[in-house]
Amino acid sequence: MLWLTEGLLKLGHEVLLLAPQGELARRARAGGVPVRTLPSPGPWNPMAVRELVRTVRSWRPDLVHLHTSHAHNLGMLAKGFCRRTRYVVSRRVALPVRKGPKYGDWVARFIAVSRAVRRMLISGRIPPERISVVYSGVPVGRLAAAPPDGDLLREIWGSEDRVLAGNASALTKEKDHPTLLRAFEWAVRRYSGLRLIIAGDGPLRGSLMQLKDDLGLGDKVRFLGFRDGTWRMLKVLDVFVVSSKEEGLGVSLIEAMACGLPVVATGVGGIPEVVLDGETGILVPLEDPKALGEALVLLSSDRTLRKEMGKRAKERAWDFDVGRMVRGTEMVYREVVGW
Repeated sequence: MLWLTEGLLKLGHEVLLLAPQGELARRARAGGVPVRTLPSPGPWNPMAVRELVRTVRSWRPDLVHLHTSHAHNLGMLAKGFCRRTRYVVSRRVALPVRKGPKYGDWVARFIAVSRAVRRMLISGRIPPERISVVYSGVPVGRLAAAPPDGDLLREIWGSEDRVLAGNASALTKEKDHPTLLRAFEWAVRRYSGLRLIIAGDGPLRGSLMQLKDDLGLGDKVRFLGFRDGTWRMLKVLDVFVVSSKEEGLGVSLIEAMACGLPVVATGVGGIPEVVLDGETGILVPLEDPKALGEALVLLSSDRTLRKEMGKRAKERAWDFDVGRMVRGTEMVYREVVGW
């Protein structure tokens, strides 16, 4: 969202970001993006609805872009007071659509972050002409130029035959870290130099750390918790691995590829639209520790393959550069507004 607003400003558009007080608002203001503080949205916060209505009536935008599920709720309620305003909704999850007014014709256009998400919207009986696909983007050039995290590099295990795999995601059910840990346990018995770091936090951290101990992985696996500077962490890795049960697209995969990393990932949701199986990484079936482990062993034991796939991954990442995302979103806006 922040990269989009910054990009639209550079293209000469007027932009106003409505966001709760917090890190997003702080970073936006620091980047020169106009921000108006919104009460914590929650799913149905009437104060947030009132502020959205007040802003729309006073600022009179050509359209309002709703980026989250909570924002989608607020927009639906605000539409009753601002009937002439056009609304665009971003959809980032490849999950079935629940029937109801949220997905009614008051939404001028849905922006799906992948074709997989588009298919889910269509299966929810949203007309295809009301759906546009715009892939999420990352600043590929900035990622490619980011230096490695020297402190982390000194902290982790170091040896010539060491191969470091990494994952960066919330520790939640849909990310399926238990499969990742079981796959790693299978793989490390076949390639002893393999190590794993997991960045991120979430409600399952305690149970995952217990599973790590139950599998006897010891210091071969490290949980880093939430960590600033994820890009710099990626530069320390040799392989990036994702075991998700569902992904609308997988922005963390794009970031890893921009850093020149080959990817091992489950072929779910929009992931196959990012990772080219056998070229920029290896796709494996859902909830299959052995297949995931075999892919990790293959890349761990073949340095040349890792380098070749990493090079192609870095080239592929440019297809998901933030500039493309901004221009694609602008095109949707123009279609909706009729410019």
